[in-house]
Amino acid sequence: MARSTRTGRTVAIVACVLVILGLFGAVVRQSWQTNAAAAEVVRLEHDGATVLHNMTSLLAELVAAQSAAVRGQPVAADRLRTALNEVGAEDAEYGQRLQTSQRLSDLRTKVDTALAQAETGRAAYETYSLITTLAVQLIRRIGDMSHLVHDPDLDSYYLMDAAIIRLPSAMVLAGKAADLVALAGGKNLTGEDAVTAAVARFGVSNAAEEVSAGLSKSIDFTDRSELGTNITERLDAFKAAVDSFAPPTILFELAASVDATQLAQNAGRVAAAADPLAHRLLSELEVLLDGRISRLAGQWRFTLVAGGLAAVVALLVLWLVIVPRPRAAAVTETAAPAAPRHGRPADLPVGSLAYAREVLDGDRSVHVGRAAGPRAREWGDAG
Repeated sequence: MARSTRTGRTVAIVACVLVILGLFGAVVRQSWQTNAAAAEVVRLEHDGATVLHNMTSLLAELVAAQSAAVRGQPVAADRLRTALNEVGAEDAEYGQRLQTSQRLSDLRTKVDTALAQAETGRAAYETYSLITTLAVQLIRRIGDMSHLVHDPDLDSYYLMDAAIIRLPSAMVLAGKAADLVALAGGKNLTGEDAVTAAVARFGVSNAAEEVSAGLSKSIDFTDRSELGTNITERLDAFKAAVDSFAPPTILFELAASVDATQLAQNAGRVAAAADPLAHRLLSELEVLLDGRISRLAGQWRFTLVAGGLAAVVALLVLWLVIVPRPRAAAVTETAAPAAPRHGRPADLPVGSLAYAREVLDGDRSVHVGRAAGPRAREWGDAG
């Protein structure tokens, strides 16, 4: 009965240990999968930020090419093709993951066609406006496919928002407003062009406010103390350029007549300030993502170590339960024969046949011993 009880207890303990080990293994597996998925998303975000550096430079070249073509000036075709090639080189590495290859191919075809046609004036404005729109869409496509636009952390989210949404929009709108004024040939803008230019200037001003407010939130919520110091100078330069291009006035004042040359210069200042600021923000974003990757790697190592230790402890418990423990050492020497019992046996009922037999045997042994004693002495004397 005792052996059966011990066996049942052992089986119950082993079953409990196995159940606990299985549950812990499920938790470790779930944690592992969650960590791996999060790390993959962060790596994809990092790839997107890397590609966006060259896309931002390409957009700046396209805006400059549009302004030059509209005014009948030579387009820096070599610089534009170099920017395209740099984006293409990165697309060969990241294009499949970000699903951008087809869009980049379409963009390259449009640029080659525009360079070959060498249009000027209104035709150039229409052609390059389409191309810059495609470039902006590609930038946002990269942000979407890399999950940058879905980033849950406030510091990295507002860096992303400024770098791939607000600043590209400000560059394009500034260029369009200046180009529309140039197309007017020194006359006051009228009709649709006047409204478009006014809205563009207002859009630039609004983008600057959004950038400033968003980056302030990034600085407030980040653990990276260097962020504010690293972006302040370029942010101030961008805000100053925007104030020159689109003073913080009401919309109808933006529609008033402006000097075409001055507006073109101010638009150039906006692009010249927005481009390096976007690059700085992308670099800071990459640093934040690198830190996040390191933290996820630390969590992965902790999960691995915890899972290994749990397995070792479980095996140790199973070994202690299953493997029989050594009992007290048995007596190896041969036990001496039990001395015959004399008198009344304590373990037999009084009056029983066995009791009587034991009593008789005891008495007989006593008499035999007494008889043997003198005879032994007689032998001794005889000797």
